[in-house]
Amino acid sequence: MRQEVRFCIANDGVRLAYATSGHGAVVVKVGHWMTHLERDWTSPVWRHWVEFLSREHTLVRYNERGCGLSDRDCPTLTLEDWVDDLEVVVAAAGVDRFSLFGASGGGPVAIAYADRHPDRVTGLVL
Repeated sequence: MRQEVRFCIANDGVRLAYATSGHGAVVVKVGHWMTHLERDWTSPVWRHWVEFLSREHTLVRYNERGCGLSDRDCPTLTLEDWVDDLEVVVAAAGVDRFSLFGASGGGPVAIAYADRHPDRVTGLVL
């Protein structure tokens, strides 16, 4: 299985890295601290999740601002920034309706996004 890594620009100019893998109904995994799009493929913590979710779904993952392949130098690190970043990644990936997977620090971001866009989120996994 492969992933395709791309980049998009947040509203405040921060460059965000995102990746897609697999085929099928879309699952967006919210970015959070201590992830790296390339390293996750071999990580004992995340590899099994990436492989499992990519097997029957299109998995969209991204590195939050300040982490992984995304810009490290960020003007702010707020919940509002993280929700805005998720909006930018979803738009760049071209997905309309999807399940949202928020693990760890991605949980509050997923909840806030689902509250802001209930018509786009088909399921919420926290």
